[in-house]
Amino acid sequence: MKQLVSIKHGYEPAKMAYDAIKRVFVDDAKGKKVLLKPNAGRKGKANTALCTSPEVIRGVIRFFKDQDAGEILVGDGALWGVDVHEAMEMAGITNVCIEENVDFVNLDDYPPVTKEIENGIMVDKLRFSSLPFQMDFVVSIPVIKTHMYTGATLGIKNMKGCLYRMEKTILHRIDKPNPQPEKGKCLDIGIGDMSTVLLPNYVVLDGTTCMEGFGPAVGNTINLDLVVASKDPTAADYVGMSLMGMEPASVSHVNIVQERCGTSSYEEIVAEPDDYLKYAKKFQTADMTRLSNLYPYIDVIEKGTCSACSATIMAFIKNHGSKFDDNNRLVLATGKDLEAEDLLKECLVLVGNCAGQSGNGLPFCKGCPPVGSGILKFIEDQKNND
Repeated sequence: MKQLVSIKHGYEPAKMAYDAIKRVFVDDAKGKKVLLKPNAGRKGKANTALCTSPEVIRGVIRFFKDQDAGEILVGDGALWGVDVHEAMEMAGITNVCIEENVDFVNLDDYPPVTKEIENGIMVDKLRFSSLPFQMDFVVSIPVIKTHMYTGATLGIKNMKGCLYRMEKTILHRIDKPNPQPEKGKCLDIGIGDMSTVLLPNYVVLDGTTCMEGFGPAVGNTINLDLVVASKDPTAADYVGMSLMGMEPASVSHVNIVQERCGTSSYEEIVAEPDDYLKYAKKFQTADMTRLSNLYPYIDVIEKGTCSACSATIMAFIKNHGSKFDDNNRLVLATGKDLEAEDLLKECLVLVGNCAGQSGNGLPFCKGCPPVGSGILKFIEDQKNND
């Protein structure tokens, strides 16, 4: 079945978002409850690609107001240790919600609901915020970004923010063998499990200010100056990947969701305009081998690590990596699944509370996650103690 994807380019972001969702919306929203789910799980100013552009959100709000929706909520569930209201305020999302007279909410403030995963491969059940399941429409509105583990994070992966509180980390900490390594990593297959019980009704991709490199938190901004919308989540994500200069088959979790959920294949997409690839740019990917080339004196061990600690490590290396040399080496270790051999490494620094729990009493930099300045101070204190 053909699936329409609308790409609007080169004008005011709120109007692009409005026009894009209007072109693909085929339902009756009158009197209905609508949840707009942006990227708002990290603290960052507007137009830094950490959070969804407030103007893109404004455009989608205005569309549903014009459809006489009964209730419109803007909400996300932040990374552990991040206040989602502070994140939305810093990103300018709160002001837009106030100006447009809609409520902004923390998904984690709602009671959890457990969903059984029928034929689950990596997980048999997951706990979500109950709010998305109480709404008539859920619209995923992420920033177009690269991702260190999944290649890209778009409309489908954005829904992981609907997992309840610490459950957000569970797909990063799957403690079982991967039965389908040819299809993707454990995380990719886990996202496929999640998507069998929760997919957005519509996707609006914020391609105004995007992120390349070591996304989703410490990459570099890159502008596409566009908005993408579709009723079909894999159709939207495939177009998003193409606009990033990536092959459709290169992001495993999107292919897994397409196969398991029966959503659109790349061949079934009808894009407007059909020459939309003229807007594409080649995004630099989050290549970990490139990191070791840039910072050869720093090694990273991640075992059972969530994306919050991974992003913290990447930010630390980006900001402080030049301070280390052949006489001042560093091994940064994170995650709850560190093994005995990892703890024997020279120049070892355990980062985060999970690493502390698996560190057999070794000193560790506290935090969930810790901040970069705290890691640097911890390293300096350890040297002074030695």
